[in-house]
Amino acid sequence: MAGSGSGSGAIGTGRELWTVGYGAWPAADRADRLARALSDRGIGLLVDVRIGPCPSDLDPERTYGPRPWHLRAEGSGEGIVALLADRGIAYEWVVELGNPQRQDPAMAVLRSHLDDPSGRWPVHRGLSRLADLVRSSAPPVALLCACADPARCHRSLVAEALSDRHFGGLLPIRDVRTGRLLC
Repeated sequence: MAGSGSGSGAIGTGRELWTVGYGAWPAADRADRLARALSDRGIGLLVDVRIGPCPSDLDPERTYGPRPWHLRAEGSGEGIVALLADRGIAYEWVVELGNPQRQDPAMAVLRSHLDDPSGRWPVHRGLSRLADLVRSSAPPVALLCACADPARCHRSLVAEALSDRHFGGLLPIRDVRTGRLLC
């Protein structure tokens, strides 16, 4: 099923963008299922749009301690970079694309930053970086966040803004788990 869906979705751009929220899988096998799903879709680069991809607690026995889907120290052989490298998937964290206000379910702050025509907010730099990555990556790119539901996650706002501003609204956006076209 490698690359499934990737041939038909490139309407006018020759590219497509995938999104995934690792919270959709149970914690016990989350890391393996995330890596497998990305590999099955032929994803070559995972762009992390979490504002804080590191563990909140350094104690692995605690609820918010280090997990395989966290960003860990370079060269530690642990965490998301090592998990993806084992499958030939590159990783990049673009902090500018993180949700600036996690306690804002309507994402009003992010929406206002995206709507500001001055381009002064960090999200605009992040979108430019993401556009460059999508254009330069031969295998597809996927956005990563924690949220299970793409409709309730800021990654969907980021993906739609990318398509509208850098691809004339023609960049297909798909869900890694289902393969479904999101917009």
